[in-house]
Amino acid sequence: MTTLKEIEKMEKMKEKIDQMWEWLVDEGIATEEELQLVTDINGYSIETLNDVLYARTGYREEEQLEEEE
Repeated sequence: MTTLKEIEKMEKMKEKIDQMWEWLVDEGIATEEELQLVTDINGYSIETLNDVLYARTGYREEEQLEEEE
């Protein structure tokens, strides 16, 4: 059985992933379609979205790219 704490943790992680997805699209790093394809193949996770960021920019995390700007 899943506890309330575990559910809250999963919801927080989903929110973080959703925010990164939106940021990648808003910054023109990837399109919705590209992200959908990659996450269908590799899973809907921060790690997958960080892989997209790295493939497109050479940066491993959103914070690294923002520091350069």
